[in-house]
Amino acid sequence: MLALMRNTFNERIRSRTFYVVGIIGMVIMLLITTGNGNLTINGKKVSGFEPMVPVALSIIGFVSSLLAVMVSLQTIPNEFERKTTHLVLIRGIKPWQYMFSLTAGNMLASVFCMLSLYVSLLIFTAAHGKIGLFLPTFLCIAIMSINTMLLSAAVSLLSIKLPVYITGILGLVIYVMGVLHGVLDTLAGTTQGFGRVLADAALFIVPDFSAVQQQASNVLIWMPLDPKPLLVSLLQLYVILSLTFVVFRREV
Repeated sequence: MLALMRNTFNERIRSRTFYVVGIIGMVIMLLITTGNGNLTINGKKVSGFEPMVPVALSIIGFVSSLLAVMVSLQTIPNEFERKTTHLVLIRGIKPWQYMFSLTAGNMLASVFCMLSLYVSLLIFTAAHGKIGLFLPTFLCIAIMSINTMLLSAAVSLLSIKLPVYITGILGLVIYVMGVLHGVLDTLAGTTQGFGRVLADAALFIVPDFSAVQQQASNVLIWMPLDPKPLLVSLLQLYVILSLTFVVFRREV
């Protein structure tokens, strides 16, 4: 299993596209959060370190989530297209071990791409004279990695059964709903009947990326950390990884 994870990891991080997207994201984030431009949100000027922290994490979170979808989208489908599944399984590797290893490899590659991107967060804190926050920044990165791993695992699981383009669309939908989880929860409260049941069910399944990102932001601005969203997300990650034990393609 470790060999499969390592091979998946090595294969996924070879693409130059991921690094190009990451570098562009880093440049955009630093230009917005450390430049002298006038950034306004809801008609109010945003400046200074603490107001810029959520902005920086939102930009980095978006780019790292995009990379997670890109990294995880085709790994499993490519294995079936290459007809390598039979060669792997005849070596005594069980189907669930195969799917789990590919998913874990995707997660590791996604986190690697995310870590490369989060170098800009250290530059951001240094640019605002907050060198003393370097250690808390690493905790912030660790918290944000939960979102990256969760999205990567979800996309990997979907890719076992669904076509690549549908998986990609659903991955982006999951990300958008996760980022807007709080807003959607408020809107769901205005619905009634069967629509309310469907809305609550969807929000129960979709990870709350916004809550996790808020906790990461709290670390950098010395606000209290709420462990509940982190534990819920880790539980969802556990459930998704468990599903890789039972979800296969017919070829497997």
